[in-house]
Amino acid sequence: MSPRFVKPLRMLMAKRLNSTTVKPFYITSPIFYVNARPHLGHLYSMLLCDTRNRWEKLDPNKLSYFLTGTDEHGLKIQAAAEKLGIPPKELTDQVSTNFKNLGQRVNIEYDRFIRTTDEDHVKTVQYFWKVMQEKGFLYEGSHSGWYAISDETFYPETQIEEIVDSNTGKKKMISKETKNEVIYQEETNYFFKLSHFQDKLISFLESNPDFIKPKSKYTELLRELKEYKLTDLSVSRPSSRLTWGIEVPDDSSQKIYVWFDALLNYLTACGFPEKFPIVNEKYQTEIGNMWPATHIIGKDIIRFHCIYWPIFLMAAGIELPRQVVVHSHWLCDGFKMSKSLGNVVDPLDTLEYYGEDALRFFLTEYSNIDSDCNYSEQHFYLTRENLIGKYANLITRCGGNAFNILDSINSFKEGKFDNIDALIADHCLNNDRTIESKQIIALKNELSDTLNHLYESMDLSMSSFDHMRAIQKWWIPLEKANQLFQLGQPWLYTKSIKSDTVSDGDKEIYKTIQNYYVFMAAETSRICSVLINPIIPKLSSKILDRLAVSPTNRTLHFTSIGSDLTYGEDANSKKHKIPIQRIPIRSLD
Repeated sequence: MSPRFVKPLRMLMAKRLNSTTVKPFYITSPIFYVNARPHLGHLYSMLLCDTRNRWEKLDPNKLSYFLTGTDEHGLKIQAAAEKLGIPPKELTDQVSTNFKNLGQRVNIEYDRFIRTTDEDHVKTVQYFWKVMQEKGFLYEGSHSGWYAISDETFYPETQIEEIVDSNTGKKKMISKETKNEVIYQEETNYFFKLSHFQDKLISFLESNPDFIKPKSKYTELLRELKEYKLTDLSVSRPSSRLTWGIEVPDDSSQKIYVWFDALLNYLTACGFPEKFPIVNEKYQTEIGNMWPATHIIGKDIIRFHCIYWPIFLMAAGIELPRQVVVHSHWLCDGFKMSKSLGNVVDPLDTLEYYGEDALRFFLTEYSNIDSDCNYSEQHFYLTRENLIGKYANLITRCGGNAFNILDSINSFKEGKFDNIDALIADHCLNNDRTIESKQIIALKNELSDTLNHLYESMDLSMSSFDHMRAIQKWWIPLEKANQLFQLGQPWLYTKSIKSDTVSDGDKEIYKTIQNYYVFMAAETSRICSVLINPIIPKLSSKILDRLAVSPTNRTLHFTSIGSDLTYGEDANSKKHKIPIQRIPIRSLD
């Protein structure tokens, strides 16, 4: 069968599904605490969500929803507002925009930016509190323990350690997990019966080994749950200490503890409780409800999301999250970023110099959720250079005015490439025709196979948040296409095509061979641009625009050779600009 009539199975089987029959994919970043400027870690969390959300949307038969936002209650906000002499809400209105602005600058395409001061969220939290109260999981008690203001939480004895402060030389107690200082406090609070659910959580985790990713974090948390007994959790603070928080229903003397408030944002966005019908005392998530979520979090908040949050949901009778993906932190040249070392990478400064696409691509290409990632200015620069030299340069080569992409597509439509192997073998214009033609034929077959299976190959990695490996797979056809163009040397055929001494029949053959190399370069640019769009949407869109690819044809249904033959109009015009410019490496002195 002629290759022009072969369509991928997914195109033949794909049917547009009604939204009521599709379970949306729901992904969330942490909601970021507004006491400090956004940093690289915040951007990384948002970017992991954004790329996965966009990847899901490559399939027009799927629905996907991305939630991010800010956590705005608690003692730190209260203290900062008091210091500035302004109301806490005014402060949070100002500071939350920093995170919105970061998202906009880096082209983060969220569906909702939630704030814990939003009216629907406050109602969700107070409703949830009443549910816990009615079920008997809340009680009043006197509480003493180690409290971290930075983390807004009490830690059990097993989770703290004593260290010597390197600046003061004095001893202090810190959280083992977050390394933030803890102080001993006593107060009367409401408690949640966390310990009541320990065995149930252990059983759930043992039955769902993929609930926490990566495996090392799952193993570590499960071991801790089996070795140490959970203590009941303080879920409120006296209003005399904490004025900036959601009031406990029917008790103005207490404010709801920040994590019991913050974690519920994931349900607020799903319309809880209105869109969660109750059947047999359990809240149902129907097909149109996007819950349960896939949570993306940093490793410093694993306890809250993998112990407290599942238990809260168990207690309420709500389906648990689909998965919690725990990512590691970013180092700078192998060292933890800190102001004292002067190695803190400002994402906005980096964006300003290198551009949105380079920043998004670098953070994705060097992404490794299993271990800490490493920022290096040299690696960043080389990554950007590779985007120019291997990716953007391919469209510059085949889009030159010596070639005609639209004509090459017409050649494919007309079946002129059906016997291309024989044409290359018999009419190769390189010096050693036999050797070169065999290499070219083998290479173009490898390229065809790689392109036709690229989506499936990348999807395996993208779906498991292995962005690094997905990009490694993406580079393969680009390298092969550049090599094919270099070996085939389509520019050599131009002279023969224009020569008066070459027969019309041979001219037609030379034109067909030249068009084939141009077509394969254009198809590689097109397919790779569609599939890298979730990671670098701006640059990939520029290249797709250059090729005149219809916006409706930028989905996974058009990611095999010949699946879109409607582009190419004016693609070789001199009016087009280079999609990304070279710049020198930034000086950090």
